[in-house]
Amino acid sequence: RLLTLLPALGLLAACAPRVDERAAQETLLQTSRDWAKAAQTGDIEKILGYWSDDAVVLAPGQPAIVGKPAIREFVQRSMSIPRFSITWEPEQATIAGAGDLGYLVEHNRMTFADSTRALHSELGKAVTIWRKNASGAWKCVVDTWNDNPTERVLLR
Repeated sequence: RLLTLLPALGLLAACAPRVDERAAQETLLQTSRDWAKAAQTGDIEKILGYWSDDAVVLAPGQPAIVGKPAIREFVQRSMSIPRFSITWEPEQATIAGAGDLGYLVEHNRMTFADSTRALHSELGKAVTIWRKNASGAWKCVVDTWNDNPTERVLLR
């Protein structure tokens, strides 16, 4: 009986779509880079477009921020901080076997002015988890980061 199933299993495996892992990694890396560019525009809707509707943001020292309405509020508050900016660069992409889930390891930089108007820059590290939506676009479903306390910089 097992011998009759083996050819069928082989046929099913051969029919399974093959994922070009390298191409998927490059697409995901570029999606993150495009998102970082969008963050520089200040266009909140464009920035929000990279998160899934059910995304979770795990910002340092804060409760989980769940879903687009809460994330929108978080982004708006961040953008209202004097001289706030954020940028990042992905370092490594990993794609799951089916090609519809992946994660990035990234480094980031946040800059902002404090109450004395002194400009600060904090370097950090991040992990983002991504899922392809129904149209095949990558959307961030989990976004988490923390700072590198030894890498804080006071700018003049």
